Order: sequence, then structure tokens, then C-alpha cells
Amino acid sequence: MIFVYKFNEELQEFEVIEIEENVPLFELLDSNNILLFVDAHEKNVWVWQGKNNSPRKRFVSSQTALHIRDKHDISFMIHSIDEGEETAAFKVFVGLI
Repeated sequence: MIFVYKFNEELQEFEVIEIEENVPLFELLDSNNILLFVDAHEKNVWVWQGKNNSPRKRFVSSQTALHIRDKHDISFMIHSIDEGEETAAFKVFVGLI
């Protein structure tokens, strides 16, 4: 199961976003957003940070990601991904390759 969260700058926290069943995850990526994906099957948390976000917003979202991970399972591995520097594993996860 995959959970998707979007960082809300006003609230300084991640909020769950609903996605339609057949929407590829890569279509959610937007340079103005910071998204967090929880892949419960592979035990990974991916924090993708769009290039148009401030250093402060990136920092706060990284700190907040720990709380989301802990809600699911503290053993999950957190991966921080900057737009333009996506790893092959992340690209496979979101359906880019």
C-alpha cells in the first residue's frame, strides 16, 4: 500500500492527499511542492522536494517526515530526493522508468 502526503507550509506539516487508483505517481510531482510517499510494502519513505521550495521549507519538511514515518513504522527507511537528482530507485517507484 502507498500513502501520499503533501507538505502544507501554513500548517508546517504533511497532509494526506487522495489519489485516483490509476494515476501514475510521477504525475503528482510539481516543482512547487514537497511530497512524501510511504511505500509500506518495501518499507520506504520517499521525501521528494520540488526545486521551487525554500531551504527553510525543505528543512521543516525533512524534520516533519520523521513523524509521518513513525506513524507507519519506525523501521522504514527515509530517502530524501531533490528534484533533478532523482535516483533510479525513486524513478522506478514513481513510474518514470
